[in-house]
Amino acid sequence: MRALQQPVLQYRWQVKETNAGAQLVYFGLRNPPNHTRSIIPLPRELADRLQLLDGRTAVDDLPSDLTGHEMYTQLIAEGIIVEAREVRQPSSRDNFQQCVRCVTNDYVLPGLEFDANGLCAFCQCYELAERSGQGLVLQDGITDEDLIRISSENTGSRFDVMVLYTGGKDSTYLLWYLAKKLGLRVIVGSWNMPYTNDTCRENMRRAMRILPNVEFVEHTLPWSMVRQAMHDQFERVGHPCLCPTVAHALFYPLAVQENIPMIMHGVEEVQLAVMNYVMTEIRSGQPHKERAPDHRADTLNFLRMITKAAEPQQPYSVNANLLQHMSSVRDLLAPVFRPLDDILTRAENDPNMPVPILRRLKSNAAYGSWAKAVELIKQEMDWQMPPGQKGLLHTSCRIEKVKDYCQFKRFQGAGAAFFPQAIVELGAGVYFGLVSREDALEELQESGYYREPQALSALIRDLGIDPGQGQVTGGMSWTLGK
Repeated sequence: MRALQQPVLQYRWQVKETNAGAQLVYFGLRNPPNHTRSIIPLPRELADRLQLLDGRTAVDDLPSDLTGHEMYTQLIAEGIIVEAREVRQPSSRDNFQQCVRCVTNDYVLPGLEFDANGLCAFCQCYELAERSGQGLVLQDGITDEDLIRISSENTGSRFDVMVLYTGGKDSTYLLWYLAKKLGLRVIVGSWNMPYTNDTCRENMRRAMRILPNVEFVEHTLPWSMVRQAMHDQFERVGHPCLCPTVAHALFYPLAVQENIPMIMHGVEEVQLAVMNYVMTEIRSGQPHKERAPDHRADTLNFLRMITKAAEPQQPYSVNANLLQHMSSVRDLLAPVFRPLDDILTRAENDPNMPVPILRRLKSNAAYGSWAKAVELIKQEMDWQMPPGQKGLLHTSCRIEKVKDYCQFKRFQGAGAAFFPQAIVELGAGVYFGLVSREDALEELQESGYYREPQALSALIRDLGIDPGQGQVTGGMSWTLGK
């Protein structure tokens, strides 16, 4: 191993203090197999000494208890400590590297690594899964045969399935699929969220007319409650979003009351690809393994996560932001979650208590592509896109670009290790054949990553936030309106 003359931590590596002690954290995604090694526990003495690596101090002037430490040598071997002139420089919106297969890039995702052929670390993870024979595993994905069987065995409820519905592409397709294609007895639960766009509200009204055998239930919360929760959520986790956690709190008790066997999400497989093949391996350091499904246990685990999740012990893990989001929403809207808390307590105390199980459609196989899915629901459900929008990834929320912008700002500033969602989901959509690379690149330009969204100023005004107020979240700060 060559000696370094002016050693420094490579770009996007930072020493962080946590409740678990000092850690060396990578804010990005490394190439496999190093993608599982993004958080490295540090001995106290080494953590303090690593702060001396400024890229200007010569190695001979550094303390021997740093340069002589066994772990110091290991970090050099891994390329985590490098020569100052070898530190990667931040990309800009006009000069970045983009994956040769999907659409991810190292401007929106600083710290994203690529192999020698220009393939991003995400695509490499997906390839590893395919080579291992796992393919795209969706453990709670359900087949038509299972859906029909559940319906035929259901004698205790007026409904076979509840659909959590927004009026967007995915939930509209799901509603059509269950109610019209398979002829199941469906009840729709729709949270009238103030920032649902008007087009999707109209899509809901048309769905009611087109599906007269489907029962629609709409739930609202007081605007004062939603406004305060969104205001406080912005301060806590760096973005104002409350969905979809609240929808489960609002409608799961109704499903229990009606003895409905299952609840279906309009969540796509591409939204789970990162969880299955990137985040799982980061958490465990081991490849994802398929296991025998236990849908009741999985459902209760999910409910436990959204009702009882504590602040994550590892605040810089990739999934920490998700846990922080759920924990914060529950705390801010605690009265809304009490019925769900009671159900969970009863179910945990009574293993024979029937509970509605949470399932998802195998959307990749069902859709064929996003364009085909949209063509079908336009024909079958008279579904409409929001005016001026071309992208098909998220179609129901007026402040989706604000979420993009906030996630990007936090990730760029190393305030969170959670990847900005939309670009990763678009990349997965390209990889798994749901959207062409050209269309995904065009949709990426519509996102909230490259410019401050117009919706941001109106939102912060609605929420009573000072536009000049600095947002301090996760150890980083940024100013709204800049």
